[in-house]
Amino acid sequence: MSLHADLLKQARHLATKEPRRPSQASLRRAVSSAYYALFHRLVDEATRMMISRRNRDSLREHFSRAFRHQDMKDVCKPFASNRAPGKLTRAFENLPLQPQLVDIARAFVDLQEARHQDDYNAYRSIKRQEAIHLVELAGKALDDWNAIRRTPQADAFLAGLLVINRIQG
Repeated sequence: MSLHADLLKQARHLATKEPRRPSQASLRRAVSSAYYALFHRLVDEATRMMISRRNRDSLREHFSRAFRHQDMKDVCKPFASNRAPGKLTRAFENLPLQPQLVDIARAFVDLQEARHQDDYNAYRSIKRQEAIHLVELAGKALDDWNAIRRTPQADAFLAGLLVINRIQG
């Protein structure tokens, strides 16, 4: 099983493992695992697209360390509002964004914000239904990704996740 699939499976388990009064630790880790399932899937797809030759796993692993959570969120925010970031508009040739891509970007932003809250706000209490909703959101985003992953819009999105701050103009 791939890392992203394992993380999503773990998130589902953690969100539902305690039938009564789930621990905050389990629910918070469920949200974190759900976010990281989507994060790692997108990073893996981007590195495989950019370094496509066989037997380059160590190079892809090294390259994957260049992705930054905040940069990725900053790229996703305009997509989540149904518009490509200004520096990527030419790559989309004035075509409407694929609805799945908008949903993936929105899920990434929502999951990252929830993970951040759950990791750094010790006084916040998360409910099981909220954790389950976020895990399902990650699962849907991964399904949406599978539906569009080989499209030109998906390629432009993946490239933007890494290089948006280095594009001139």
